[in-house]
Amino acid sequence: MQKGKAAGTATINDIALKAGVSSATVSRSIRGKEWVSPKTRAKIFQVAKQLNYHPNLQARALVSKNSNGVGIIIPRSAEFAFANPYYAENIKGIAKGVKESGQHLVFSFAGEDSYARMYQNRLVAGIIVLGHRIDDPRIEQALKMKVPMVLIPGYPHAHSTPSVDMDNVGGAQKAVDHLATLGHQRIAFINGAINSKYSIDRLKGYRNGLEKSNLPFQRNLVFESDFTQEGAYVVMKKILLQPEIPTAVLLINDHIALGVLKAVKESIYRVPEDISIVGFGDVPFACMIYPPLTTVREPSQEIGYEAAGMCLKLIQGKRITPKHSTIPMELIVRESTVPPSGLKRK
Repeated sequence: MQKGKAAGTATINDIALKAGVSSATVSRSIRGKEWVSPKTRAKIFQVAKQLNYHPNLQARALVSKNSNGVGIIIPRSAEFAFANPYYAENIKGIAKGVKESGQHLVFSFAGEDSYARMYQNRLVAGIIVLGHRIDDPRIEQALKMKVPMVLIPGYPHAHSTPSVDMDNVGGAQKAVDHLATLGHQRIAFINGAINSKYSIDRLKGYRNGLEKSNLPFQRNLVFESDFTQEGAYVVMKKILLQPEIPTAVLLINDHIALGVLKAVKESIYRVPEDISIVGFGDVPFACMIYPPLTTVREPSQEIGYEAAGMCLKLIQGKRITPKHSTIPMELIVRESTVPPSGLKRK
């Protein structure tokens, strides 16, 4: 490395000088062009490693007017996203699909005023929006700018943007079917924000399940949360103060189960003896908590992998068929659900 040059700031010219080749040969080798001999290429990569060389991807994109990046946009705070295993599992799937194509990932969280900016600045060639709200105007803005974009999930209505989703309606119905089969008749639902497709679809599945089991839909048994453990804790505290508590509760996701279980533990009631709990997601900790959580398994990594494949096809100008993919869900029965005890608040 040249004297005075910091680690990690080596240039193509530095590599060329030490390897005894031209800068153009170094550039062709790094870009994988075939007309560089294997021996020369090996020498160049050895020197690049010694100099701790890292290509400037943004500069390369500006010169070539192209990018080999895929953006992941999560319209929530980084703290929320990293605390919620749902996002982690989706990202694992996306990363696998992107890695197989030789692309890199660029992340953006809440605060981004335009989803199109990453694309316009040539940092990425396409984006995947993860966990958006159906009234988010930035989706339509990016669509008008013809940004290659895939949504996880999609919309509850017909929409032109490609999307990958799980069968939220069917999954919630399976959960209610399970509880009704056990004998539960008073089943509550802790839902999420009303402008989330997950909330809309799972509420529909919850209602379908009640109807299928000839159970009445009671609006006072549906509660809105903010998808956080803290919010679910507060909601569950309110549920436990009702004159007649539900014998079972369906949760919008597994993540909030910890808040729900904490609220019950602080009360005179027990899970599952007094209140059965069903989650949504089957995240890694679902089988590790006590009691192990009955839940609807989301194929989150599969969803992420498929979304990555869709996005790469859009980047390559290929046609996507079908534009909207829905992956089935499976009910995983564990120890948090049992037949009701018939207990009522005294």
